Amino acid sequence: MGMWFIPAIITMLLILVISFISTLRIAKMTSKRESEKDTPIADAIEESPTMLNPIIWAYALFLLFLGIVIFYYWSKTGY
Repeated sequence: MGMWFIPAIITMLLILVISFISTLRIAKMTSKRESEKDTPIADAIEESPTMLNPIIWAYALFLLFLGIVIFYYWSKTGY
C-alpha cells in the first residue's frame, strides 16, 4: 500500500456519504409527494442549483485531493 491509500479511502468515503445522504433526501421527498405531478422547486435549489449536485461535489473533492498531492510533492522536492 502506498502512502496515498488512506487519503484516497477517506476521500472515497466522503463522496459516498454525501451521495448517500443526497439520495435518501431525494427518496424521502419523492415518497412524501402525493400526486404524480412535479412539485415546485425549492428556493435553495433555485438560488444555487449547482451546490446540491453530488457530481460537482465529487469534482471539488477530487480537485482538493489533487491539490494536496501536488503541494506535497512540490514541498518534498524543495523548489
